[in-house]
Amino acid sequence: MIIRDATQEDISKIVEVHINAFQGFFLTTLGRGFLTRLYEGFLFKNDGILRVAIADGEVIGFSAGTTTPETFFAELRRDKWLSFLRAAIPGLMLNPAVVIKKLYHALFYKGDPIESLESAALLSSIAVDPSCTGKSIGKVLLEDYEFQVSQRSKLEYVYLITDKFGNERVVNFYKKLQYIQDSEFCQSGNRVMLRFIKKII
Repeated sequence: MIIRDATQEDISKIVEVHINAFQGFFLTTLGRGFLTRLYEGFLFKNDGILRVAIADGEVIGFSAGTTTPETFFAELRRDKWLSFLRAAIPGLMLNPAVVIKKLYHALFYKGDPIESLESAALLSSIAVDPSCTGKSIGKVLLEDYEFQVSQRSKLEYVYLITDKFGNERVVNFYKKLQYIQDSEFCQSGNRVMLRFIKKII
C-alpha cells in the first residue's frame, strides 16, 4: 500500500469510498455530484489536503482537510456555489424540504473552529472502503495527514468533528491515537457532535 496526493482521476473513487463508508450520513445524502465538487475543492485549493491510500492500483481510502478551516469553506462556497447547487438538483427534486435544509448547512459550514486556538488544521473527512477494514489503513492515513499538516504549515494542532452517538468505534479510534475531546455541541438540529484535538508538533 502507498499513500500519495490525490489526482483528478481519483475523485470518482474517493466519492465511491465515501458513499460506501458513510451510508446515510449528512453529506452522502446530497449525492455523488455534490461530493465530487466538495473533494475537488480539497484537491485544487492551495490550502486543501487530499490524500489517497492505494493498493493494487485502487483507491481504498482517503483523507481530506485544510490548513485554513476558518476561510476554506467560505471561499469554496463563494467560488463554487452554483456548481454545488446544480449538483444537488436530483435530490432537491426527490425531497426538496429535506435537501434544501441539508444543502444550506453544507454550503454555510464554517469548519467548527476551536475558539481557544488561533489556528489549527481541520481533518474534514477520513474513510476506508468497508472491504478493507481491519488492516490499520485508517491509522496510517491519519498519521500521514498529521505529517502533511506539519510539512505544509507551521500549525501545531489538528482537530476533527465526529458524531457522539452510535459512533463508539470511531471515537475510540481517535482516542487511541492521542486525540483529546475538546468540546461537545449540537449540529443540524439534534445531532450531537464531539470535537477532538491533537498537538502534532
